[in-house]
Amino acid sequence: MARQSVAFRILALVKPYRRLVALAFLCAAIFAASSGASLGMILPVFDDVFARAGDPVSGRGLIDLMEEKTARPGSDLLEALSRFSPGGVIRAGGDMVAAAKEAMAEAPPGEVLLGVVGVIVFLILLKNLAGMAQEFLLARVEQGVLYDLRKALYSHLLHLDLDFFARSRSGELLSRLTADVDRLKGAITEALVNVAKQVILLAVFLGIALWASWKLTLVTLLVLPPSMMIILIIGRKLRKKSHRSQEKMADFASMLQESTLGIRVVKAFSMEEFEERRFQKVLASHARYETSLQRLKALAGPLTEVLGAAASGVIFWYGGRAVLGGEGMSAGQFFVFLGAALSMMDPVKDLSKAHARIMAGLASGDRVFKLLDEKPAIVEEPDAVALRTFEHSIRFSGVSFGYDREPVLRSIDLELARGEVLALVGPSGAGKSTLADMIPRFIDPVEGRITIDGIDLRRVRLADLRRLMGVVTQETVLFNDTIRNNIAYGDASVPLERVKEAARVANILDFVTDLPEGFDTVIGERGVTLSGGQRQRLAIARAVLKDPPILILDEATSSLDTESERLVQQAIDTLIRGRTSLVIAHRLSTIRHAQRIIFMEEGRIVEQGRHDELMALGGRYRRLYDLQFHDGQTG
Repeated sequence: MARQSVAFRILALVKPYRRLVALAFLCAAIFAASSGASLGMILPVFDDVFARAGDPVSGRGLIDLMEEKTARPGSDLLEALSRFSPGGVIRAGGDMVAAAKEAMAEAPPGEVLLGVVGVIVFLILLKNLAGMAQEFLLARVEQGVLYDLRKALYSHLLHLDLDFFARSRSGELLSRLTADVDRLKGAITEALVNVAKQVILLAVFLGIALWASWKLTLVTLLVLPPSMMIILIIGRKLRKKSHRSQEKMADFASMLQESTLGIRVVKAFSMEEFEERRFQKVLASHARYETSLQRLKALAGPLTEVLGAAASGVIFWYGGRAVLGGEGMSAGQFFVFLGAALSMMDPVKDLSKAHARIMAGLASGDRVFKLLDEKPAIVEEPDAVALRTFEHSIRFSGVSFGYDREPVLRSIDLELARGEVLALVGPSGAGKSTLADMIPRFIDPVEGRITIDGIDLRRVRLADLRRLMGVVTQETVLFNDTIRNNIAYGDASVPLERVKEAARVANILDFVTDLPEGFDTVIGERGVTLSGGQRQRLAIARAVLKDPPILILDEATSSLDTESERLVQQAIDTLIRGRTSLVIAHRLSTIRHAQRIIFMEEGRIVEQGRHDELMALGGRYRRLYDLQFHDGQTG
């Protein structure tokens, strides 16, 4: 994505907070003006106090002289402000400065010194108040933007299709939501806080320097083009290295997640040292990129400062000669210019640092916006129809599906009638889970269509379609929450009695009530504190509470011990009673009483019928059944 495009999209995020940004810019302008004005106070200290020490003075005080000489320019300034005339404001402001200078030249030096000190204290107070206000306002903008961005990212992720998650690493997604968004925050902070403030400061100090001596200012500006060129070169390198560093951080997060989730396998195979070596390799690679990145960041500021110091030396020498030679520059003017020139170094230095952070933020913004630009494959049509009930059947008509031209389903014709229990069996890779995933529209067919009560699934509102279905899979998904909240997932208003009834149907009530915290027991990440059978029955209880007319059970009893399988199977038998059910079975003993059994192979339906019919047929189902029960257990 082009850098300009990323920058414009970042600015679009800030747009809802434009009033706060405008107020912050006003505070930045006050901060800069106060800084410049306090620097300008050097002039009267030198020219109207120190230079006149011992000179005879008039008997009039500073306040009287100020009132007299600034009355007319002050009136002109107010009139220009009322007419919103920038030119008039500049002219009247210049007249005000000249009048004030004239008054100070006639007033006693002691009074001038006291007045200058008072003005400096006031200006410093004003500057710091404006700086505090700007930081506060922009903190609100920054946090608002981060909230909006993270909310949009998370919402977008939840609406992406399963294929996206299949080809994405969870660690990389986590990195984009955390590290990348944090670096993008850095770009927003620098662009809105430092850049705005430093640009205004630079303009104020440059204006003061030009006013004090335009010749010396031109000499000063000779050093800026090479400095900016070097800064831009470093910035480009920073963006590239930042992008690579974030990719390495994603690798780091993915590996950390894999090893923690698979810790049982790691320990079972004594692979701790192997995983350490893998982790160290990724960690070292990230450290190299991050070190290189920080080295470039560290170089940007000092390099700018060194160039500025060299220029300052030349300026001091050139300006000092002008003062000593009496070439139209007073000591006060020279020190005002010198202060302005030296003060310009800090904004330039800060701008170089800001440029480095903005480049890093743009690289992260590129990754964040690429994620936001991912288009979900499963979308709801604008005129999708509502579907409140399921009355007749679900029909597959000539349905085919594949990944990267590799066919998974081939011309499937199938009907699942209301109230029917249909079992899918077959070897791994036959397409059973793919077929089941099409009913709730986790994926769409590439050919053919699927209808529910005669309506194409693609014409039905997704929320209505999925509200009619309950899904229990082999890989039980539970959350780090209480048992009650896992059963009543997403609906805190469900009465506890209904939760208990769902647990009873799922054969888990006795176990839960024996726990010290009962239904308020927190089960840990992915239900780690429960056994496999307990997790499966908890997932079944969730489906029971939802009470859907259509059930999809994807190998829900596989990988369980005999006792757990018995309890889970009892829960399933209760759950499917009176419901339309699609059951994917690994163990054929669990689906002998299905009203119809479909045997799939290589994405095709090769046999179908009741258990006894398929056994009598003596085909693939019979061979698979005999293979599972070769020890003498037959149908």
